[in-house]
Amino acid sequence: MTAYALDHVALAVRAWAQAGPVLAGRFGGRWRSGFDQIAFSPAQIEYAGDMRVELLAPGADPSSFVRRFLDATGAPARPHHITFKVRDIRVSLDAARAAGFEPILVNLDYDQWQEAFLHPKDTGLGFLVQLAQAGELLDEFAADLPGMHPAPPWPDPGGEGVAQASLPAVAGQVARWDLTRRVLRDVLGGAETPLAEGISRFTWPSGADLVLATGETPGLRALAFRGDAVASWELADVLRAAAEEPIVPELGIRVTDLATQPTAS
Repeated sequence: MTAYALDHVALAVRAWAQAGPVLAGRFGGRWRSGFDQIAFSPAQIEYAGDMRVELLAPGADPSSFVRRFLDATGAPARPHHITFKVRDIRVSLDAARAAGFEPILVNLDYDQWQEAFLHPKDTGLGFLVQLAQAGELLDEFAADLPGMHPAPPWPDPGGEGVAQASLPAVAGQVARWDLTRRVLRDVLGGAETPLAEGISRFTWPSGADLVLATGETPGLRALAFRGDAVASWELADVLRAAAEEPIVPELGIRVTDLATQPTAS
């Protein structure tokens, strides 16, 4: 297995403060980190079990890739990528090439964070896949970076007596199962559980599960939270959210709290 965790889902947003209060207030996320950069400004909201949602805001550069990504559709927010943590990124890159995928934006210059991406046009997933190998001292290293924000730019609802939500599942659609399985199973080592015709669940040792269904428009569809932080969840509720919940404009994706969903009949 090359990946050991589905570490986080990244959403492109116009500003952290547009999306953060939804993720923190409605779903109990905790501010983990955030810092300004020229090309883009990343911030991470943490949930139980160390699963995270990353917010990618445009940096100071007018040609920021985040700004161009959002301007392409005029959306206030859009899903951008999913990050998988790997133990040896060079082994993962070899596995990707052996499966017929040429990694892009490969950066192995820093021990604390090495990364590469698989393009959605190659994988057919409808979103970027990031492969990342992180050093053990990444958080300490990041704390010294210029532009670091130790606190969120919104009131933090965290504290004693406030339950931290979990993010046990992410839902999406795929058009080609052959490419999907090559990426998620053969390259990233995910365990696939076929659940019904055209529906599969992919799991890794830690992080969220990825629930995928056949669809004409590949891409991420929903984030499924549990406000009560209970680990168990119902697949029917995840699929219902992916199909029926409205897109949250501040996030650019559907969201649901599985703890409040009605029981499927």
